[in-house]
Amino acid sequence: MPNDFIFTRRSVRDFLDKPVEIEKLKSIVHAGLEAPSAHNRRPWEFMVITDKVEREAISDMSPYAKMLPKAAAAIVVCANLTLGEQKNPEDTYWIQDCSAATENILLQIEALGLGGVWLGWYPDTQRVTSFSKRFKLPSHIIPFALIAVGYPAKKAAVRDRYDEKLVHWEKW
Repeated sequence: MPNDFIFTRRSVRDFLDKPVEIEKLKSIVHAGLEAPSAHNRRPWEFMVITDKVEREAISDMSPYAKMLPKAAAAIVVCANLTLGEQKNPEDTYWIQDCSAATENILLQIEALGLGGVWLGWYPDTQRVTSFSKRFKLPSHIIPFALIAVGYPAKKAAVRDRYDEKLVHWEKW
């Protein structure tokens, strides 16, 4: 089946001690930039963090980020709140847009034979604040999600998640 990586993608939290090639990291970010966006506002910016000291510091910001020191990189999907409607940033669909970019990134990671895991950052105020301070983000930039990426230590088992009970045709 074409695009099997959609069905084989799983969260990877254990990585080999091996760097990811810069061209692969660029390809991953490029996939994020190709995501759909409401009104084509594209309210995202990305940070790629390969420095181990920085990844260790980030891992202390969340109990769910303990794998970051072993990953080769962290890709941070950030929302730029100046892109879109200025009246109320919550009405700009930046959360949906950044979610789409994050999923594109995860799918590209799988397509390249790498592993990754989505780490939720926003709306946890403590995580957003600690990350923003450490990396001196401007106030209009919100770290939305972090993705640990690297070569997986083992391949995750593939399971079919299709559940007919969750699919409704024409009516509930």
